[in-house]
Amino acid sequence: MSGRPAQRNYIGGGAEAPATNFFSAFWKTQVTAPDKIEGNIAIAVSSALFAGAIIFTRNFGDLLLPAF
Repeated sequence: MSGRPAQRNYIGGGAEAPATNFFSAFWKTQVTAPDKIEGNIAIAVSSALFAGAIIFTRNFGDLLLPAF
């Protein structure tokens, strides 16, 4: 015994990159990637506008028809 602590990651051939699952890889490459932020914001805004239009029409659709 030399009195020194064992080296980290000595057994197993060194540090390996942790395995990532599909969702983590997708999130990093498609959702938070700087080159795709503009498109993701456009998709989010259009989805919110679409959902808002549906909610508005369901709640106030009777006001859109003329009352004769």
